[in-house]
Amino acid sequence: MAIIENLADMVGVTPQVFLITIAVLVVLFVIIYIKISLDEKKGVDSQEKAEIRKIITNLVPGGDQYTAAYAHSKEVYGGARMRREVYHYYAVGFRQDQPNHVWVVPIGVEGGKIVYTEPVRASSENVNYVGGNAYELRLNFPGGKNNVYILTVDASNTKLGKECQVNIQQPDEAKAWKEFAEKFQECVNRERGVDKKGRVVKK
Repeated sequence: MAIIENLADMVGVTPQVFLITIAVLVVLFVIIYIKISLDEKKGVDSQEKAEIRKIITNLVPGGDQYTAAYAHSKEVYGGARMRREVYHYYAVGFRQDQPNHVWVVPIGVEGGKIVYTEPVRASSENVNYVGGNAYELRLNFPGGKNNVYILTVDASNTKLGKECQVNIQQPDEAKAWKEFAEKFQECVNRERGVDKKGRVVKK
């Protein structure tokens, strides 16, 4: 009890308020943990995961031969006072035996359903250079900073507001993506004659 009284005194509250606060935090932690666990179980064979697979299969030529995965990115604008976060979501299709290109389909979630736009076949033909790394691949198209696709493929994705609006568990796809991304970056930049910062490589 003395320890609780000392801790309560340190934060400037009564022991009763301190105990109630701790209890509330514990309950919140348990609730959040249970929600995340349930979402992870749903994500193993979720409707959203099936939709990503369907998008790649239907929109990409020979799409059933491609690995389909969910990708995302976050861009932060402004400073400490005026901070704005913009989230982007994608379905990506790739093949380990064809590291010279990747299909990228911008997607969104409206009314609980995944919607999509036109697929883009990214390769050395239309990408200036591929920056970043296997964990955060940056496809730099002509047009500067306003025309960059940033792709991150995580093994675990659970619903968390705007940051993540889907339940998708894809450990196999994420592992395959990391291997593919390295080969894709090397292949495209080599064909473009640049490094991963877009600088011309002297021969």
